[in-house]
Amino acid sequence: MDLLGNKGVPIDKQSLTWKDMAGKPISKLDDEAFTRVRILLMNALELDALRLSHMGMRMNSELRQSLARIRRIEQHQATAVNWLLSADHSPLETTIAYEQVAVEVTAAVAQRELDAYLAQVYRFGLLEDFDHLYRYSALLDRLEGKDSNNILQGHTDIAPGRPTVDGQSSPKSAVNSLQPG
Repeated sequence: MDLLGNKGVPIDKQSLTWKDMAGKPISKLDDEAFTRVRILLMNALELDALRLSHMGMRMNSELRQSLARIRRIEQHQATAVNWLLSADHSPLETTIAYEQVAVEVTAAVAQRELDAYLAQVYRFGLLEDFDHLYRYSALLDRLEGKDSNNILQGHTDIAPGRPTVDGQSSPKSAVNSLQPG
């Protein structure tokens, strides 16, 4: 693929039809869990682009018309990506999938962060993500009688990330427990 040689597609030809947007959804049990992670991450990026475009439109009235046309195309793209999740995901299963995205993305960012302080901040935030995943998994088990490992496929650990009110609550000790070997 030659990114610099690609002339792109005119905006007028970028609209998606209903058929284009309604692709084959993934299976929550048969498809790879990281396929769902990528779909949810891409959907979040598409929706963030829409929000940014709305802010840009409010700040520059000359671009209002052009940004509206682009937003319509981005809305189609976001819808097409979102519809890749099958309808058999319960709201709680979808929430667990979003928490898996948070854990995996935050962990990847923390591992690649060069600044030691920022890496520590990301690892501390990761504790919250683990805790949410743990608590939503317990809720899924209690309410629906399902094991969240069927959705996560063992890629993301389900473990309490922060201590309870009776446990040690020092952020420094919690982060230090995540320090590599």
